[in-house]
Amino acid sequence: MPSSRSSKLVRVALAAAIAASGAVATTALTVATATTAQAASSVGGQITRSEVIQRAQYWLGKSIAYNQGGSYPDSSGRYYRTDCGGYVDMAWHLADGPNTQGLASSAYTTEISRSQLKAGDILDSFYDHVILFEKWDDTAHTTFSYYSFGSTPVKHATGVSINAAYFDSHPNGDYKAYRYNNIVDDPSAPVYSGDVPVAGKWSGTAATIGVFRDGVWALRNSNSAGSADAVAGFGQAGDVPITGDWDGVGHDQLGVFRPSTREFVLRHDDASSNSLVFGNAGDVPVPGMWDHNGHAQMAVYRPSTATFTVRHDDGTTTSASLGNPGDTPVVGDWDGVGHTQMGVFRPGVNPGDANTFALRHDDGTVTTATYGEKGDLPVVGDWSAKGRTTFGVYRPGTATFALSNAYASGADYVFKFGNGGTWS
Repeated sequence: MPSSRSSKLVRVALAAAIAASGAVATTALTVATATTAQAASSVGGQITRSEVIQRAQYWLGKSIAYNQGGSYPDSSGRYYRTDCGGYVDMAWHLADGPNTQGLASSAYTTEISRSQLKAGDILDSFYDHVILFEKWDDTAHTTFSYYSFGSTPVKHATGVSINAAYFDSHPNGDYKAYRYNNIVDDPSAPVYSGDVPVAGKWSGTAATIGVFRDGVWALRNSNSAGSADAVAGFGQAGDVPITGDWDGVGHDQLGVFRPSTREFVLRHDDASSNSLVFGNAGDVPVPGMWDHNGHAQMAVYRPSTATFTVRHDDGTTTSASLGNPGDTPVVGDWDGVGHTQMGVFRPGVNPGDANTFALRHDDGTVTTATYGEKGDLPVVGDWSAKGRTTFGVYRPGTATFALSNAYASGADYVFKFGNGGTWS
């Protein structure tokens, strides 16, 4: 753990250096919708379940004519046959175009039981039709949702009984369940047991730290050891703590993200709260001043595709990519420009290895800095009231914060607070 300014493990490199190493990929911020297909996989390569569903959604609502002799492009311009098999080929990002019979071969799939069906698997009627499984609609696995292209246009069916006589006009008994050989489960968001580090401008102009445990917040008004200056109950076990200026009041307020329902629940100064559902299962919340209009907007980071998606006040969304699948997002005003910018945190590979923060600037460049070591958790804030966010870490094993003083003279802030915990 760094204990002084001179002992920091910090180095900075331009985006060109990152690109050369392949460590971080960046794209310009572009307008997108919730059904934008993410190009995280290569053609014919490994693909996550969430990307398969996103790719399937790309043809939904486009009134593409069903035509076994026709074709239509995916989001990157690659053309696929406009029938049921071609639709699955597109969703799986295949290099070639097997039909329903080809999709059932061991070259592409492995037969599974229906009880094993997950997002991106298929139900294939060997000679006639194939549908793309989306999800079980109930815990008992009696109803499910799927995508299909058996007639114009592409369809999304929900609440279908697994015992129905027909699936998409073809006999139930003709279908077998298959799993694509190159599909992989999405990385799950980390689960934290113990104190989760938080930071915000609770009072004054500098950000200070706190911890969240099972719906209880313990907050400090200075970056130093001591007892909590404020304790508040908000949220519940399993929630992810979030902070932001929801109301444009000039200081941060408490909030939680509930992964089970994808719900942002925000607490206001008068102790009232409101909620908003946004994102997909497995997303990580990253609210911030994305619109630089004085208050925070909701946003999520999708670890499986390394994609940030921001929800603006008018309900539209924008998406941009940064980092590698599995990175932890960090967001802040790295440049003092008055709005939130993207970043990711990549833990060290081996015990004792330094962690890497990769921070994206408005001009598209990315700078990196190393700080702390494997096992630390990231925390960011404007610790020195300089108008710019910088980084820090929390070491659960010793309940120790180390906060970089990169933009001010003097030593880093290193102190103990909280009860620690474990991260998995």
